[in-house]
Formats: sequence, structure tokens, C-alpha cells
Amino acid sequence: MPTLLLSSSKTFVNEKSPLIHQNDQLESQLKQDGSIEAAYQLASTTEYIHDAQGKCFNCDKIANYYLAALRLNKSKQPMQLNAMLLAIVQQTIALIQSHVDVSRTTHLPWLPMLMAELRELGKLVKDDSAQADRYIPLSLPVNASTQCQQPLSMREEYGRTIRISIYHCRANLCEDMDLNKAITYYRKCLSVYPTQLDSQQQKLQSSAKIALEHLIADQHKDDKSTIRPKLPSRTSSVSSGASSSCSMSCSNCGVEKRGMPVCSRCKSQYYCGIRCLKAHKPVHDLECRQY
Repeated sequence: MPTLLLSSSKTFVNEKSPLIHQNDQLESQLKQDGSIEAAYQLASTTEYIHDAQGKCFNCDKIANYYLAALRLNKSKQPMQLNAMLLAIVQQTIALIQSHVDVSRTTHLPWLPMLMAELRELGKLVKDDSAQADRYIPLSLPVNASTQCQQPLSMREEYGRTIRISIYHCRANLCEDMDLNKAITYYRKCLSVYPTQLDSQQQKLQSSAKIALEHLIADQHKDDKSTIRPKLPSRTSSVSSGASSSCSMSCSNCGVEKRGMPVCSRCKSQYYCGIRCLKAHKPVHDLECRQY
């Protein structure tokens, strides 16, 4: 009579992994307790992928965790200004900057929402500050020290650091497409007194000073020459998603995009950004004078 052989191998039980169990707990803390730390940990531990076509997987989920964290912090009385909020702001900025190019071809509804939250946070933190900002004149050379100042309090230090990060991010996003907005935000970045909290902020302000000097110089040159085409800001084009029904080609690099700004004088030459506008300017000036 044949014997029944029993396997000594372990049976597979459908149990949740420790990470999934931990995430379930964090989700519960976020929904039930409004935990900012839970939202931050969920955003930090959620894996994401960008495929070869530039499609995002889980980036919207991460963005929603950051949105939740920023909104929860805004609702606190008083608003928290600490290391966790600084980390949330810096990681949110990194997420935004890594998706700017993707947003030109793919609609990302969370992107303008995150930028709006950062903009509002910057205003709230400024209102909370115990010290008025410096005035940065619109002249060359830019006279703004980036050396650290005596801190007033840790809350003030975190507030300064957060604002420097937000203003530099917004200036950087505007730089290619809207010169005036870029100048405005670089000036705001420099108007915040330097902080001892994070050496990275000193680098951001040094970078802002150099960029501002170049942009002011470029603006002075352009004011003396032909009128520049009106270029929408990168942030506004991302948030509105407005575009024409057909694609145009950049007169300099040839890239095809929808809704590219056109020269306000001849109405025939399109440019994908200020860099291409400047590069093509000597050639275009000859053509544009005919109109």
C-alpha cells in the first residue's frame, strides 16, 4: 500500500510584510490623528518609478502625502517651524523640480497644488517672522551679504531657512520663461537674512545673488534693444495647462511644443524660452525690422 509523503516545507501564509503593516499604521495615524510625522514618513518611504516614456508611478501618491503634511501644519496653532517641516519643504521642492520637464507633456494636477501650498507657506512664515527683511535694490552690483547673522531663535532660523528654499525654487522655475518673476523671487531669496541652521541655504543665496546680477544685466541689455516677446511663466503654464490646438516649432532649436510664446512685433517667430530667444536674436532682429 503506497505511503503518503508529507512535505516538510513551510506553508505560505498570506501575511502582510512588516513594511505594509507599518504603512497601514501610518495611514491610520494620518487619517485619524492628523499626524504630520505620519504623512512625512509615508512620503519618504513610498517607492516611485519613472519609465522610459517619462510616465510616473506613485509620484502622485507621494505628492498627496506632502500636500497633507503642509496643510496639516498650516492648521496648527501656532504653526510648527521645525526640522520636520524643513525636510518636508526641501523634499517637496525636489519632487517639483524633478517633474518640471515631465509636466510639459503630461498633465500633473498635483504639481500646481504643491507650488501653491509652498507659496502660501512662504507668506505665512514671513508674517510669523519677528524681523523685517532686508531691502535688495534693483541695481548692479547686487549688494547683499550671504554671511550668517546672529540668530534670534530656532523658530526664526527655521523660518528663514524655509523661506530661502521656497523663494529660490520659485525663482529657478521662472528663470527660463519669465525674467521679471525670476528677478522678483531672487530678490526675495536674498532679502531673507542668512541663517546658521543649514549651510545649503548660504549656497542658495550665493547662487541667487549671481543669478540676479546676470538677469538684471540681461534686462538692461534687452531694454536698450528691441522689445522682447512676452513669455508666460513656467509656473503659470504648468498650473493652467493652456495650449493652442496645434504645435509650433521653436525658431532657434526646432523643438515642437504647444502654446509657445511668439514675438510680439512680427507675430511669426516662436521661442520655447528666453535662452533660445537670445541665441536667435541677431538673426531675428534683421527679419523683425521688416515688420
